[in-house]
Amino acid sequence: MDEQPREMIEDRPLPSPCISVCIIEARTSFCKGCWRTIQEVEAWGRLDNAARQAILAQLHERRRAAGMPDRRRAKRRRAAAGPDMVNE
Repeated sequence: MDEQPREMIEDRPLPSPCISVCIIEARTSFCKGCWRTIQEVEAWGRLDNAARQAILAQLHERRRAAGMPDRRRAKRRRAAAGPDMVNE
């Protein structure tokens, strides 16, 4: 597998965590889809990767604190269960 130089990887902007479920929850002030605040959503395009990474780290904590499953683990569980598994 071709390894890219670290500088090239760090120069690429981290992608948005948006999943196109853009509803700000009044109780939490977080988007129901990506768990960012409206301020974080609006600023995303102007942020450097360090700031984006800091927000991404907070998103996982927000989901966990709210009792929501980690989307990455849920996706792996669905894939392992096969096509007959019902959506969570």
